[in-house]
Parts: sequence; structure tokens; C-alpha cells
Amino acid sequence: MTLGVRLTRWFLANALLAALAFLFAGNANLPMLRVYQVVFGVMGLISLFAINPDLAQERSEPRAEGIDPAVRPVASVLFLATISVAALDIGRLHWACPLSKWAQIAAFVVLIAANVLQIWAMAANPFFSTALRLQTDRGHHLVSHGPYRFVRHPGYLAMLFIVPLTALALGATLALIPASIYGAIILFRAACEDRFLIYNLTGYAHYAEKVRYRLIPGVW
Repeated sequence: MTLGVRLTRWFLANALLAALAFLFAGNANLPMLRVYQVVFGVMGLISLFAINPDLAQERSEPRAEGIDPAVRPVASVLFLATISVAALDIGRLHWACPLSKWAQIAAFVVLIAANVLQIWAMAANPFFSTALRLQTDRGHHLVSHGPYRFVRHPGYLAMLFIVPLTALALGATLALIPASIYGAIILFRAACEDRFLIYNLTGYAHYAEKVRYRLIPGVW
């Protein structure tokens, strides 16, 4: 995938986010929502340059469907639903329990850290596909360096936090409803992928014995 195509996709993703935020919030004068859009855009731009172009192509258009084709679109809808509900709540409804500015700032700090972890995982793992499949067509092999030294699925760990933290950073606890469903799907996907790799990827079972935890050290 060329850099021009990747930049175009990045621009369209940010335009969609901005349009949804304005549509549901009803106005553009919400500081935390504007800050989130900047963070989303900057993290996306860093990711664009950090990951391998071949991986970007695979993530955008996997070369095979994989064993769980429904997970990706459902997760995408839940992410957009989190943004939409958050914008609706802080812009129009004001139903949810308000969060202090310091709590929102803390959520932004951890959100950025989670995004950095996800980018690190994608940069370290050229097989970080959106499809759960054995990528024999791309020379799929075990990756155990970078953040994979500490947990087996650092990318999913980042995703588990990014969407709920989005709701908290925007100060919209109502948006934790779709965000929590998103988190449950990520946990399910991580468990499925771990089991799939143990049985199908050479060396992964031994790696799983050395790196004991899937997502959170000392927990799971």
C-alpha cells in the first residue's frame, strides 16, 4: 500500500470521526472532544509511519477471511458507537455522571500510553493482522521481541483500555456501555487467537510457556 493511499485513509478516518462528533454533539465548542480528535489524528499519523506498508495492506484488506470474520466490523461499530454516545451525552443530553477535569486529563494520559503500546506492538509484529488467520502467504513466524517479551498479546491489552478510556477522557460515562461491550469482544478475541496460535503457529506453545500471561502480567 502506497504512502498516498495510507494518508488518504488516515484523512478519511479523521474526517469521519469529526463528522460523527459534530453530528451527535450538535456543536464544535467542546474542548475535550477537540483534544481527543487531535490525539486520535496524531496517534494515527504516528502509526501510519511506524508500521510496515505490507502490514498496513494486510490490516486494511486481509488476504484471507480468517476464522472470525464478524469480529472486526462489530468492534469497529462499537468504537464508533462509543464516540457517538460520548458526543451525544456531553453535547446534548448531559445524563452521565460528570468527571472532574483532572480525571479526564489522567484518562487522556493513560489513553496516549495505551496507543503508544499498540503502535509498538504493530511495529514489532509484522503479522498484526485484523483477520485471525495463519499468514503462510506472508511467511508467518513467531514474534517474541518488543512488548511480546512481557505479554503474549500487547496489542489487545492496548485495545482493551483505549475505548473505555476514550469514554472517560471525554467525560461521558454513558459511553462506557458500548465501550464495555467492545472490551468484552477484545477479551474473547484474545482468547480465541491465543488458542489458535498454540495449535497452529510453530513455536508458539513453547513461547506461551515462557511468557505466561496473555494480556495482564500476574492476572491473565
